[in-house]
Amino acid sequence: MAKPPTNLYERNELFQKNLQCFPEYIKQQIRKVDLDEVGKWVDIVYTEEGYPICKYKKDGKVKHINSRNPWEQAKNWCNQLPLNQMSTLFVYGCGFGYPLIELLKRVHEDTVVVVFEQNLPIFIAMLHYFDLEPIFRAHNKCIFFLGPFEEFSHYFQNLISTYGLLYLTVPSVLFTPSSRLFKKEYLNIQSHVFERLTQQITAFGNDHYDSLLGLHNMIQNAEIVLENPYLSSLKDKFTNVPAFIVANGPSLDQNMHELKRVKGKGLILCCESAIVPLMKNGIKPDAICVLERTPESYLYHFQNKKYPEDITLLALAVADPRTFASFAGPKVPIFRSFESTSEWINRMVGDGSGLYAGLNVSHLAYELAVYMGANPIVFVGQNFAYGLDGLTHSKQSKYTEDVQEYIEKVKSLPIVYVEGNEDSFVPSNPLWVEFRKGLERLIEQTSHVTVINATEGGAKIKGTTCDTLTNVIEKYCKASLPYRLDTLLNESKKNLDISTRKNKIKSLRIELIKYMDIYRALNQLTSERKIIVEQLLEKDKYGAGQELRQEFEQNNKHIMKFLHRHVHDQFFQQVIMFGYHQMNELGVINTPEKLRYALQIQMELFDNLCVICKSLIRNFQIAVEKLPLEETTSNE
Repeated sequence: MAKPPTNLYERNELFQKNLQCFPEYIKQQIRKVDLDEVGKWVDIVYTEEGYPICKYKKDGKVKHINSRNPWEQAKNWCNQLPLNQMSTLFVYGCGFGYPLIELLKRVHEDTVVVVFEQNLPIFIAMLHYFDLEPIFRAHNKCIFFLGPFEEFSHYFQNLISTYGLLYLTVPSVLFTPSSRLFKKEYLNIQSHVFERLTQQITAFGNDHYDSLLGLHNMIQNAEIVLENPYLSSLKDKFTNVPAFIVANGPSLDQNMHELKRVKGKGLILCCESAIVPLMKNGIKPDAICVLERTPESYLYHFQNKKYPEDITLLALAVADPRTFASFAGPKVPIFRSFESTSEWINRMVGDGSGLYAGLNVSHLAYELAVYMGANPIVFVGQNFAYGLDGLTHSKQSKYTEDVQEYIEKVKSLPIVYVEGNEDSFVPSNPLWVEFRKGLERLIEQTSHVTVINATEGGAKIKGTTCDTLTNVIEKYCKASLPYRLDTLLNESKKNLDISTRKNKIKSLRIELIKYMDIYRALNQLTSERKIIVEQLLEKDKYGAGQELRQEFEQNNKHIMKFLHRHVHDQFFQQVIMFGYHQMNELGVINTPEKLRYALQIQMELFDNLCVICKSLIRNFQIAVEKLPLEETTSNE
């Protein structure tokens, strides 16, 4: 490593050169920092050899980031680590460059290195003293995240929302020597990082049948989509109107009666299972929100139920078709964003509008309220925790009255204690914790909205302020709604050109048939890849032939075809994730034995991909047969 620059001009030149090595989001973070202020936090002294040593000043204390022999310290640290065996590294702290540079010189070229540096002044100072460009040129799989987690959470989410996540399932965690000086900060980052990884992997799903059920439900609901207003008809229609999201938590029984005062002065969006207690108490919500695709959703809350015609159904397009058919009021089928099959069908029969929708119906209801422009958004009965005597839901809900097996399933989950709204800790379970954190992420992304938690008791929801439902109603429910939700949608429906819309069914049928051919071709190519690898392994039983490496890389390229944006990756992503996780557990694939083992994993993955292709071919054919045979011709 060349000696660092000795004068201000050279340091500034080096800083600008280093800055070009980073993506735009890193440059933006650094540009927000006043460079003249960095010197107030960072002090640089030099070793006898002329290398910089960093001292960090805060609260009248000085923390020494490096030892007096920084290169020796970095080398001793790296010597203790089997760096050539680690396929993914999460590195906490740059250590003012020395440990990072030494590490990048030693790791395998295929190793993904994700660096978390919580201190921007130290990072910025480092860029003035070390020429990082040659290091990054030699190792181009290095990703940086700067500051506390809240400042880079969006960028980290972007990383793991792509298929870069495939390579991050078995990370090795390294804390550089200086990270101990910021132990609390780095442990907090690590906690958030692994929490997000867990959430994202969970969002990938694990049930092929569930994905197929969603496909068939959307196909059967295609005509319902075309006969009713799209989600876009609700965009910003209730700007600055208070919206009350009513969930089915045990606290609902305590303040439900107050909701009668909201009617006509605020939107009441009812999470599906809360409809039973609301209707029993004479409270008509403006809309029922439905997320689930399973038959139980229909059987529990819609079968043999006649809801008033002035209640709207806001349901995902994957909902049981009987739910839409049985509902008398206005209906808006909603497509998911960021889900390949839903986006694909949306392109055929929708208008492109959609929502992420999350993992829980409260997530969907919250996104709907934001989409309609509502502000503030108020949670009622959103406990995410057990109530008194271990209650899981309202005493008047369908679950507590008739579906005891559901309650037993919930109560079989492990108990975890979380921070409460009124108590220091309240009992919850891992499923509710996951749902709560997902809601908190949505709230974090919509900082322009005031979010109030009017749940009595329950778990604390980050990003909300607590208040009583009585106070919230008195403060915000003063003016009448600009119009009723059902009236708005009924008027919108009158203006639809149904005959033109229904011609879209033809496009959907053509697409289904086209993809049947695509999956036949992928199935054939996958079978051929498997045969090639089997023959090669048989021919080269003991060697470390270059052919094996070439076929391994070729297989990876072939597998990525199943994650291309033009195929329905949600059907394939689970098995691909599992296959790559198995390969990640091998560490760096740098020996003949590991390479052969990795090829075996790929062949098992090929088997699974073939099974899914055959399943899709058959199910797409069934979907074609479900579509109406005759399209209506436009009157134009």
